[in-house]
Amino acid sequence: MSLSDAQLVDAVDRTVGAVDGVLRLLADTDPLHLKQRGVRDCRVSGVGSWALDAAHWPGTDSWDGLDVDDRAAWWVNRVGALTTAAAAFPGVFGVWSRMLPLGAWLGYAGQALVLRAVAREHGATSRAVGVVMLADILFDRDVSETVVGVDDEKPSAGDDAEGGLVERTWGIGTTIYELSKSLDSRPSMPRAIGWGTWIPFLGGPLTYIGERIALHRAVGQATAWIAAHPGVVTRASS
Repeated sequence: MSLSDAQLVDAVDRTVGAVDGVLRLLADTDPLHLKQRGVRDCRVSGVGSWALDAAHWPGTDSWDGLDVDDRAAWWVNRVGALTTAAAAFPGVFGVWSRMLPLGAWLGYAGQALVLRAVAREHGATSRAVGVVMLADILFDRDVSETVVGVDDEKPSAGDDAEGGLVERTWGIGTTIYELSKSLDSRPSMPRAIGWGTWIPFLGGPLTYIGERIALHRAVGQATAWIAAHPGVVTRASS
């Protein structure tokens, strides 16, 4: 049975809150103060700083020099590659992975994370906008009339809680999985690749390829969605 619009908004709002917490963790956390150290420092900390800068990690000097398209591409190609690999791993078991659809769970979580990151880079930072966009792209539902009441000032999930990236990402996945049991509308891999993922061992690599294609499709839809709704941009893209 399909979820009501109100139920969907509540679940996707919790997802957006958790995603925002993860994005802040990735972009802002710097306990060793490596991001702004001089890259000529020959100590271990200097090497770490150089590595982060070379990787254009958010918060480093090199990140500040990227334009909005390059920043969006960073989330897709760096973080998206990791989330896609996680989603693809259960595919090595082929048809048996369908018994516990962990891959689908992780696929939803990965797409939600990357789409929200890309939207924020384009200036669409509002939490309510995030809910409407994810509901549209991942679940093919228009909840724009139901999203009234979503509070942009509400703390993101995990802001005041203990736990790091894994725990917060787990929270995103469990929320998305609740939805995936009722809805299956997110951008998906080509059908021919999907058939191949049922084959043990071969299913893992094919799932990775398919999920990468699906992620790029989802990002394309997100950027088109933002372009079609210019009013959602609340700050200038940098």
